[in-house]
Amino acid sequence: MFMIVAPIFLVIFIGYCFGRLRPDSGHSDKLINDYVLYIALPALLFLAIARADVSELQQWGFIVASLAGIGVVYVLGVLVAKIMGIGLPQSSLLGMGACYGTTGYMGVPILISVYGESAALPAAIATILHNIPAIIAVIITYDVLSIRQSGSNISISRSLVRSLKVTLSNPLTISVIAGLIFVYFEIPVPKFLQSLAAFLGNAAGPTALFALGLGLSRLKVKEHINAEALKLVVPMLLLKLGIQPLVTFICAYYLFGMQQADNIWLIAAIIMAAQPIGAGVYVFANKYGFKQETISLSIIISLFIALVTIPIVLQLLSG
Repeated sequence: MFMIVAPIFLVIFIGYCFGRLRPDSGHSDKLINDYVLYIALPALLFLAIARADVSELQQWGFIVASLAGIGVVYVLGVLVAKIMGIGLPQSSLLGMGACYGTTGYMGVPILISVYGESAALPAAIATILHNIPAIIAVIITYDVLSIRQSGSNISISRSLVRSLKVTLSNPLTISVIAGLIFVYFEIPVPKFLQSLAAFLGNAAGPTALFALGLGLSRLKVKEHINAEALKLVVPMLLLKLGIQPLVTFICAYYLFGMQQADNIWLIAAIIMAAQPIGAGVYVFANKYGFKQETISLSIIISLFIALVTIPIVLQLLSG
């Protein structure tokens, strides 16, 4: 398993080395990230969904187990923050950090690299499951609580509409919805569109991993490490890299009977739950002006830990 996984992490390392050797290449980072987010990954996810059969999408055990892992650690993250004296709505960001992972940039490339095309469909669905609930929860929490605290009034329905606009404008969400339209209306995907999406999507894995390495090379970890920050970072890491995959496994394996060793849906659910904290958490921390440095530190540390834990999880699953 190590020999299969090693090239994946070597691509991240190459991106990191390139960024360190070429500090003047910072302007290219955004272009590479935009290509991954707006072109390559959407093409890959669209094709994975559009070529599926309706029956293949009815993986209720996979869906519920994934959502259970997300929901449990989100609530636990909020409760831990509350115990530490951080109230709502700010604590919702720590809840998001506990459940929101790098499913697109890291999870999808890993699953497809290790398990091939059979992993593309569960990876695509998991990407949406891990994006939409956390984003909606944070936006609604901030809208409703922060505005009410200031004496204003806002309806939950209005906030829900706003959060849906944010999630539905995400190119990854759009690509999956487009794929679902092809599936449910039984629209055959034209050959030229299949070829185009496959050609663009094939670059998603290595490009996303390279971009991840580039991003790491720009970050300065030492500047943000202190006892106060680690008090928040450690619980997030335990929840994201430990509790979430464990809850997902228990639900999938024991509640839904997904006990076949080679069940790609079980594997995808656990690997996606075991992903490090996603950069989207920092985007919201920056948007709401709450502990950006601490959130940034948690993302960096979780990624380095995941470089060790994900190969271990893959090894256990293959065993």
